Amino acid sequence: MAREQEFPKVGYNYQLILKHLLEHAARMRPEGEIVYRDLFRGNYTQLYERCQRLSDALKGFGVKKGSKVICFEWNTHRFLEMYFAVPCMGAMLHMGNPLLTPEQMVYLINRVEDDILIFNKDFTSIIESITDKLKTVKHYIVLADDEKLPETMLHPIAEYEELLRSALPHYEYPDLNEDTVASLSNTTGTTGDPKVAFFTHRQHIMHTLIWSHMLQNFSGERGLDPRRDLTIQLVPMFHAHGWGVPYMATFLGCKQVYPGRFDPKVFLELLKKEKRPGQGGYMACVATMLNMIISHPDVEQYTEHLKGLIYEGGGMRLNTMLARKAKELGMDVCSGWGMTEVYTKVGLQYLKPHMFSWSEDKKIEFLSGTGMAPPFVEQRVVDEQGKDVPKDGKAVGEIVLRAPWLTMGYYKDLEKSKELWRDGWMHSGDMATIDEEESVLIIDRSKDVIKSGGEWISSLTLENLINMHPKVQEVAVFGAQSEKWGERPVVLLVAKDEYKGKISEAELKEHMTQYVEEGKILKWWIPDKFVFVDQIPRTSVGKFDKKVMRSAYGEVLEGKE
Repeated sequence: MAREQEFPKVGYNYQLILKHLLEHAARMRPEGEIVYRDLFRGNYTQLYERCQRLSDALKGFGVKKGSKVICFEWNTHRFLEMYFAVPCMGAMLHMGNPLLTPEQMVYLINRVEDDILIFNKDFTSIIESITDKLKTVKHYIVLADDEKLPETMLHPIAEYEELLRSALPHYEYPDLNEDTVASLSNTTGTTGDPKVAFFTHRQHIMHTLIWSHMLQNFSGERGLDPRRDLTIQLVPMFHAHGWGVPYMATFLGCKQVYPGRFDPKVFLELLKKEKRPGQGGYMACVATMLNMIISHPDVEQYTEHLKGLIYEGGGMRLNTMLARKAKELGMDVCSGWGMTEVYTKVGLQYLKPHMFSWSEDKKIEFLSGTGMAPPFVEQRVVDEQGKDVPKDGKAVGEIVLRAPWLTMGYYKDLEKSKELWRDGWMHSGDMATIDEEESVLIIDRSKDVIKSGGEWISSLTLENLINMHPKVQEVAVFGAQSEKWGERPVVLLVAKDEYKGKISEAELKEHMTQYVEEGKILKWWIPDKFVFVDQIPRTSVGKFDKKVMRSAYGEVLEGKE
């Protein structure tokens, strides 16, 4: 008997695509709330209709399957609508990071060949400054809380809400192949120009399914109850898909709260208004944001609303002091980790049953680790030969990964894609230990980038620009500890012999200011401190030894912020 007769494939080949998340939420939780500050209060029924209107409007601008739409926006209900409306058409949503330099923005838009550029009114001057350099953008759409177009030279341009009102409320989303690319997400250009990771509908759905399971059952002490609890979006939605929270919340049908641009007082007031005492909730953000919240002078006034809120931190390791402060305020804590190339996350630190009886201090210490792999993630720590290091919490190696939602490569960059996926494993570039619990702890970044306030700063870029100063002989930049920002750039500098003792920190900072004006760096990239030395520590092969620098000078900013 022929195989097709033995196993006849006559059923419907159901595809894992994003429209199913959106349609299910509208059908099963039509009344579920979606809130943006005090400016918008809607529900899943309205979300579905507004997405269809946006898709219809974009169709009118020529957007079709394979088109690319870039968006520069804060955390709003509008961005949530774009998360669905663009990819459900078969087009690709390009997450635009407004904190990149103008030069990097131009590079990314031209490389991806974006057709439509959507931006928050706050970024009008930035977009105007680069528009002459954009080669493929055919139309601009502005996002404005006051629903008014700014005075601008940009053309052709439309205002978002007016566009939705003029569009049809029904759009027939196609049954796409699940391997259709849905989104493009940028790295932050820490070792050169930013790279672009790409993700299919299937990868979106797989990530959403697994991490929704983890959110409900393993985040914090009790997890999230989507029928009663809410999510509040603090991670920028332009960064790593907002850590996947918008898709998970829609899949679960829970109440979603969007605070716009982050401000700790606005967040606390919004939480007070939207989260009832005793109600559970979930927020994820970098430690800098958490620190701003729990260090706010009025935080004690909001304790009853913070209580029951699950906080998930991200990065190398959750600060244990911050974790303790959060627990004192009644919050629950856990820690996750990932990077742009893994969509959002590949690890979560949570308590196993035998840990429930541990002391509170021991629990917090463990929960402050980097993360353990959930189902469908293979997470290893390997040496230079690709062999697993001992699971003793001491041996150091590189984290390598496999999972259904990892980018398969970099857009238009075959060589870097092969480098990322050498030997069939994604190489994270993060150096870590792993213990018998399968818990990894990242101890260093092989690329020596600096993470300041949740955003990356390229040490190599700063070194190159500082070296252009005529009095500089040699320079190395590394991240020093910062109570406020996590890390801040500090410079070790060797002056040319004839200028030793004749070069100042003030003139070096002035030198860097010109590159801000040229759009090569952002103002907050300018180093906090310049340390003048006779020689810079090096490894045995002549490379800068930044581990030694951090050990010797890592606390140089303490007490000076």
